[in-house]
Amino acid sequence: HRDIEFIMAVQVLVADDHPLFREAIVHLLKRTIPEVVIYEASSLAESRDILSEHRGVSLLVLDLKLSDTNGIDGLLYLKKTYPSLPVVVISAYDNQSVIQDSLRYGASGFIPKNLDMDEIAEAINIVLEGDVWFPGLDDMQDSGAQRAADHADFSELTATQIKVLSLLRDGKPSKEMADILLVTEATVKAHLTEIYRKLNVRNRTQAVLLAKELELPEA
Repeated sequence: HRDIEFIMAVQVLVADDHPLFREAIVHLLKRTIPEVVIYEASSLAESRDILSEHRGVSLLVLDLKLSDTNGIDGLLYLKKTYPSLPVVVISAYDNQSVIQDSLRYGASGFIPKNLDMDEIAEAINIVLEGDVWFPGLDDMQDSGAQRAADHADFSELTATQIKVLSLLRDGKPSKEMADILLVTEATVKAHLTEIYRKLNVRNRTQAVLLAKELELPEA
């Protein structure tokens, strides 16, 4: 069955230079994602090597402070090299400027290290489903949708992304989109992540609200 095959194919890279916290995240992933395959790295160089060798990685959980990089530089490098790879930043530094920079430079989520493990698991699974997760997201839904409408740039969308956005507007789930477009569900989720970034929206709900204001072609 296709859904089971996708779940079994989930591969996650955890990049954190603190062994105990990395171990805790690995244990959490094994407990919450069936048949997950996990790779571990303590540096940007190790992360790069693993991503180069294992092209099927579905998600990168990235600490901003690694042994060979500090701050947003690691995220910038990895998103430039692997633009369609969803990245969840996880950090002890959770001030608003760091969170905003992570969003601006392509992260699909930002998880403060002081969250409890159940919340961390929920955030990671939300991103794996193709959505985004940032602290306080629920409180920003309405104003965020309005800001998106004011600043969205649809000219950046590719023809395929416009098709995906049309299907999203029509309420199609990721699996059905994949069947229609003859691609994998992972590819659809990668397109959705890019759509959210280009349209300056934070999740599926805001993208749908925005798409309904547009004269998109019928899917």
